[in-house]
Amino acid sequence: MVQRFRFDDWDALVEELRRFGEGASVTADDDSIRIDFGAGAVELERSGRVRTGMALHDFEHEGEVSVVVDHDAGSLTIESDAVTYTFRRPGG
Repeated sequence: MVQRFRFDDWDALVEELRRFGEGASVTADDDSIRIDFGAGAVELERSGRVRTGMALHDFEHEGEVSVVVDHDAGSLTIESDAVTYTFRRPGG
């Protein structure tokens, strides 16, 4: 199932990201969530900052985006007018 979120629906986004990070180390507070898979990590801040890291690359973006979560594909896609970036959950 694919779902699309905006940062202004923060609580629903965090809930979905907790599900996306099931089995990983997930830490969240009122302003940020970090999912650490060991081989890669995703961090989103309520202010609009997105950071990811994998062994061979990092990604960072700040500003208005949509977050598309696809549990079946194990992917998280960040979409804005200027960029589309897909993070794939390590291990599927």
